[in-house]
Amino acid sequence: MRFALNQMGFPEQRLEANVDLVAAAGYDGIEPNLTADGPLWDDETVDELVDRIDASGLEVPAVSTTLHWERQLSSADEETRAAGIEAGERMITLADAFDAGAVLVVPAIVDEETRYDDAYDRALESVRQLASVGAEHDVTVCVENVWNDFLLSPLEFAEFVDEASSAGPVGAYFDVGNVRRFGRPEQWIRILGDRIERVHVKDYQTDIDTIDGFTYPLEGDVDWGAVGDALADVGYDDWVTAEVPPYRTAPERMPPRVRGDLEHLFS
Repeated sequence: MRFALNQMGFPEQRLEANVDLVAAAGYDGIEPNLTADGPLWDDETVDELVDRIDASGLEVPAVSTTLHWERQLSSADEETRAAGIEAGERMITLADAFDAGAVLVVPAIVDEETRYDDAYDRALESVRQLASVGAEHDVTVCVENVWNDFLLSPLEFAEFVDEASSAGPVGAYFDVGNVRRFGRPEQWIRILGDRIERVHVKDYQTDIDTIDGFTYPLEGDVDWGAVGDALADVGYDDWVTAEVPPYRTAPERMPPRVRGDLEHLFS
């Protein structure tokens, strides 16, 4: 396995300031997030960041974002959906520049105003559109399982990935902690199989049963031994990226500690 840290856990505010910190903590990769007003919209800044990452010896496993919670790929509003596509296309451009090979998208949001079946159809169309762009850059569009009331079983998740793949490379960005609230991650892994292109890790405390239940690996109720066995059974031996926040006090101490725990869990 190769280990990376997502931007959620960066101790410093400036993106580039975290490169050396992540490298010094022993990670193999660094995963940046595209934000609404962040530096990754500027090509010159991206070029400088590429050089700095290369010089540090790190790689970029994927480009992620939280923009699709607002710029929803399943929105009934065409302008909102177009903004989500624009963000996804920018992510693909970034993944190409970083030689990342993958982007992470949230395919849909289901709520009181959005019917599940309508969200499914619009999300499928949007992901296919992005996959066709990804094919031009050898970038896989990875759909993540998140708390969006969508793709609520591994069987449906697998079917969605297969349907979307008709337009280009689409895979699963499997988040271990996100599943634990309502399922067993190891079961999802075996069903998704080789559709899994990237893995996010965090833990989850089931007795809390809210977003506050998320915690650091080894501090929740995920059966990490079963997760490791399942990943081995499906032949996954690639990026494992921690997606956890820095500590409130001494934030710089979190990355090396979590890096050590990843080594313990997956090596």
